Amino acid sequence: MNQKAIVSTNGDTLNVRATPDGVIVDVLDNGTLVEVVGAPVEAGGFTWVPIGGDRWVAREFLSVYTPETEGDAIPGAKVVATQTEEAIAGGLKVYRTELIDAGGWVVDTVRCVSGRIGQQVPSEYPGSQTPIPFGLYKFDIPGAVEAAPGEFGGVWSAVTPTFETYRGGFGIHYDPSAFANTDQTGTAGCLATPTVEERDVMTDFIVTHAPIYLLVQKDGDGMTDENQ
Repeated sequence: MNQKAIVSTNGDTLNVRATPDGVIVDVLDNGTLVEVVGAPVEAGGFTWVPIGGDRWVAREFLSVYTPETEGDAIPGAKVVATQTEEAIAGGLKVYRTELIDAGGWVVDTVRCVSGRIGQQVPSEYPGSQTPIPFGLYKFDIPGAVEAAPGEFGGVWSAVTPTFETYRGGFGIHYDPSAFANTDQTGTAGCLATPTVEERDVMTDFIVTHAPIYLLVQKDGDGMTDENQ
């Protein structure tokens, strides 16, 4: 869940502390590029993030580093799913899925899968049961997670492509068949979390942050006064 950020203090230096709200061990100049390497911690009225080697800074004085890629240009909270070459459950490609809040911060990362085993190249053919096509989608109802039985694993958030495609009926859900090793392992074309734990993380993010967009892409695409 590492994420690059830039020190943004309006010209002053930023204190680096040994622990959240702890002893000052260093300072960073405004504009310094850092890498956040762990989860945030609340202390002393600020949100502290680790930047490596027992070094913590207040996140309020960082800005998310946004290179010119498609995903970074999308406004608001969003889900960004990147298809990788890693495979689980006998052949389902893993989508590294970042859950990003409205400020551009990665709240969490989960795995997702899409399509059936042996059908792992997206297709425009309806009923192909291949992965969800690459592109940008909008959540039909931001923040909504509907109850859905059977193959949908109890949760469903519908999304609609912003581009033309012959396929439809897309959404995010949980795939209880992911590790079943049957001809129904995987999804018919939706994006799905493969475990209950990841389902719950995704569900909590959708309900809490109400993401507006889902971006599906292939790996490699460019898509205080004391300055705590």
